[in-house]
Amino acid sequence: MLQFLKENKIVILLFLVFITLYLIAVNRGLELLYVIAGLSLATLIVSLIAPYFNLIGLNVILKYPKYSKQKQKIPLVIELSAPSFFGKYFLEVWLKTPFCTNEEHMFFIKRLHKKLIIKSEISTDVRGVHQLGPIKIETGFPLGLKVFKKIFEETKGEIVVFPTPLKVKKFSLNRDEVFLLPQDNKSKKKGGHDEFVSLREYKQGDSPRHIHWRSSAKKGELIVKEYCDILSSSLVIVLDLNKKFYVGTSAKETTLEYALTIASSLAIYALDRGYSVSVFGYGKDIMKLIDVQGSHNHLEVLKALAYVKCDGETSYAVAVEYLLGLQTKSGTLVLFDNGSGQMEQNIDGYIMKFFKPILFDIDAESFKKDILEEDFNIENRQKYRKYSLKKGCDIQRMFT
Repeated sequence: MLQFLKENKIVILLFLVFITLYLIAVNRGLELLYVIAGLSLATLIVSLIAPYFNLIGLNVILKYPKYSKQKQKIPLVIELSAPSFFGKYFLEVWLKTPFCTNEEHMFFIKRLHKKLIIKSEISTDVRGVHQLGPIKIETGFPLGLKVFKKIFEETKGEIVVFPTPLKVKKFSLNRDEVFLLPQDNKSKKKGGHDEFVSLREYKQGDSPRHIHWRSSAKKGELIVKEYCDILSSSLVIVLDLNKKFYVGTSAKETTLEYALTIASSLAIYALDRGYSVSVFGYGKDIMKLIDVQGSHNHLEVLKALAYVKCDGETSYAVAVEYLLGLQTKSGTLVLFDNGSGQMEQNIDGYIMKFFKPILFDIDAESFKKDILEEDFNIENRQKYRKYSLKKGCDIQRMFT
């Protein structure tokens, strides 16, 4: 009741003014008061009805890209149309944008005549899968005494915001060397480089570029050079998706977002250099990307990371053991900790699985404070490498 009175106090006041003037006019018989009372009533009726009719017949179309990256501006197009000859006036167009620092945007329209197109750019600041819209239009035209609104559910949509990988200039990753068998005619290598091993007879399918002409001339038959195919080993990233890992005071400054920035940056770096990349996470659902290869798969990795949430109950150590059981290749293993030191206690076991571990220790306690610390620490241990960082760390500098 109190809420109703607050929202309609001006309307109620006008109604009381009308009643008062009308009663005085009846008692005194003053025609001027009848006129004033009539104007008050007409004003009240117009203020209640006109905004409603101002929204009738409106059509709205929202156009936007389905995918974006963090800190990237996306184009938004809102098309408004109304068949009314008289047009629509003083409209407030509201759009929910939960992926942006400003979670709601408003566009003011003085007059809409048949069709109007609003173009804007909005920054996608928060990684994840977000609901965009629906668009809500409000108006109090002409007097602003009563505001009506209309929600256009058909404009509701979804936008996926990828983490933005940093440019990694230099980062040491482990490699395996696998030699081609004598019967192999073609290299299946997608990355790495070749190293000369021996000479052998030409077989159908061998590249003419590998023919050793001097030896072929001596033997009277084609001889080709045999190469060692140095296959890029795999990069395996295991994310901690346990609820306890998530710490942060804002959507962008959290332990999870730092981990995803590191994971996406290293994954793209490895793909560009021919490594196979696997990314695991044990939340409510198990996230699995296994042996993704090639720079053309950037989008596949970033899209998977966009959907990641810290919503699991399984401990990280158990998750790592389970997920590594799915991995058959050796290579570089990227692990995360939250300052507890638990992962270092188990790290010898991962080395036994022919992995070279790299540990990113993200201090969770620092994410509970407003202090930012750009510095980080790198320790080259005997069996693994450890990066220690806090909230505000300059991760880009860590990769240069």
